[in-house]
Amino acid sequence: MDKKYTIGIPAEIRLIKDLERNSVNNNEVAGIIQHGGVPIMIPTRNPELMARYVDLIDGLLLPGGPDVAPRFYGEEPVTELGDVDAFLDASGIELVKLAVAKRKPIFGICRGTQVINVALGGTLYQDMYSQRNRPTLQHFQKAPLPQGTHSISVTPDSYLEKIIGGGDAILVNSHHHESIKAVSSQLNISALAKDGVIEGVESKDDDLIIGVQWHPEAMYTTDSKQDALFADFMKRVARYARATSADK
Repeated sequence: MDKKYTIGIPAEIRLIKDLERNSVNNNEVAGIIQHGGVPIMIPTRNPELMARYVDLIDGLLLPGGPDVAPRFYGEEPVTELGDVDAFLDASGIELVKLAVAKRKPIFGICRGTQVINVALGGTLYQDMYSQRNRPTLQHFQKAPLPQGTHSISVTPDSYLEKIIGGGDAILVNSHHHESIKAVSSQLNISALAKDGVIEGVESKDDDLIIGVQWHPEAMYTTDSKQDALFADFMKRVARYARATSADK
């Protein structure tokens, strides 16, 4: 990849030595750089500025993080809901809507996939263990995050299948208690866990959006299938950027 494309990553606010600091995970940063991208951090305290940031980037990576505030999909909080950050949610949702409108590719990871679904009209289980009313696997693993702990079934003929391969034995890691409930009408399911938890979604009519519920950034250095997700993201970014440029 000759041209360096810019990838925006929304930042969490974390308290470090009594100071609020904007923070992104280094693993996502490293995965982007490894495949020729230039990551930039997007501060998220001012959702009204997201339109300016979207104009600066070629692609959007939505990382893992805290729970999504249920008010963004029309629900009240249940007791089992974890930490939330309404500014982070509002900014992420706005970034998704703007990136879709401007045809800028999106890669969602864990919470990021949930934010995509909510931004496009879907809903979530605030806590799948108490709300799904069916046996549920361990999705908040006790093993180190670089290790896969449960398998997924990839939807045949999905775009995800083209990236990581098909079948029902791909091993992924897991670090969540929220999950997608009602899937956005703009998305297709691309992968499921053996208990029926949605593990992947993608845009219906193209490859603009790819989202996974697991954490490939923790596995990509030792697992070629997870590395392929980052490689594909940067290829999508380059292709859409060239197409947009040609249309001008």
